[in-house]
Amino acid sequence: MTIEISVIILTFHRAQGALNSVRSVLNQKNAPKFEIILMDNDRNASAKLSADILAAEAEAKQIDFTYAIEPEAGVANARNSAVKLAKGTFIAFLDDDEVAFENWLEMLVAAQKETEAEVVFGPIEARLEQGYQEPHDFFKLFFSRLVSGPTRIIEKPYGCGNCLLSVAATQELKPPFNPMTNDTGGEDDLLWAYIASKGGKFGWAENAWVYEDVPSNRANWRYLTLRGFAYGHNTTAQYFDAATPNYVAGVASMAKGVVQALVMAPIALALWILRHPQRAWAYDKMLRGLGKVFWGGPFKVKLYGEKAKKAA
Repeated sequence: MTIEISVIILTFHRAQGALNSVRSVLNQKNAPKFEIILMDNDRNASAKLSADILAAEAEAKQIDFTYAIEPEAGVANARNSAVKLAKGTFIAFLDDDEVAFENWLEMLVAAQKETEAEVVFGPIEARLEQGYQEPHDFFKLFFSRLVSGPTRIIEKPYGCGNCLLSVAATQELKPPFNPMTNDTGGEDDLLWAYIASKGGKFGWAENAWVYEDVPSNRANWRYLTLRGFAYGHNTTAQYFDAATPNYVAGVASMAKGVVQALVMAPIALALWILRHPQRAWAYDKMLRGLGKVFWGGPFKVKLYGEKAKKAA
C-alpha cells in the first residue's frame, strides 16, 4: 500500500518527549497509510534509546518507522533532512513536545480534502508542568493555538507544529526550509510566504487536536522575553530572507514595529506596576514590536541548536 502521509517529528535533547510524541502517532485510528520519521538533531544521538523502543513498537503495529540523525545543528537543517526521507504525498509535522489525539491524522486529512488547502493547521492545547510562574492563564494561551470556528480556509498561517503540508507545494523550492533560519526559527514563515506567493491556500482543521507539554523552564518571563522578541524578529526577517526579498514590505514591517513598541511600552509598564493580569500580554506585544525593528545581526535570538542550549 502506498504511503500517503509522512509524519515528521524533530527532536533535540528531548528523548522522553520524542517517545511520547511518536507513541501518540503509533496509536492513530482511522488514518490512511503513514510512516513516521524521527529526526534527531543531536550528533550524539541522544534520542537513540527512545528510538530503539519505538522501532520495536512500530514493527509490532506494522508501521514504517525511520530514525535518522542530522548532525549539523539547526531547525531548518533537521527539517530539510527529514523531508528528503519522506515518501508520502503529504507531510504532517508534530513537535517533540506535542502529543496527538488518536484521530489527529484522520481529522487533518479530512480538513485538507474539504478545503483543498496546501497547508492545514490544527489546534493546540498547552499543558503546563507544575512549577510554572504566574500569570498561569497567559502562559497557557501563549503556548496554545486556540482558534474558534469550523474547518475552513484561513488567511493567517501558523507554526509548523501540528500541520499537514502538501509535498507538491514545495517541489520547486530546494531546500524547502531556508538554512538562514537554523538558529532563529521562522523557517516555516518563509515557506508559507513562498506557498502563498504561488497562490497556495491555508486551511484550518477544527478537530485535529494535539497537546503541547510545556516545562516550567519555558513558562517563565525569561523565555517569554526571548520568544516574544523572536516572533517579532521573524515577522520582519521573512521579507528580507525570502528567496525573492520584498524590501518594501520589510521596511513597512519595521515601521509598524516602531509604532507597536512605542504604543505598548507605557501600557506594559503601567500594567506591570499594577500587577494587572494583562501585563504579560502587553509586555509580549511590546517585545514583538521591538523584534520587528531589531531583527538582524547581533539582535537575532538563538532559539534553536547548540547555541540556544548553551544559553539556556
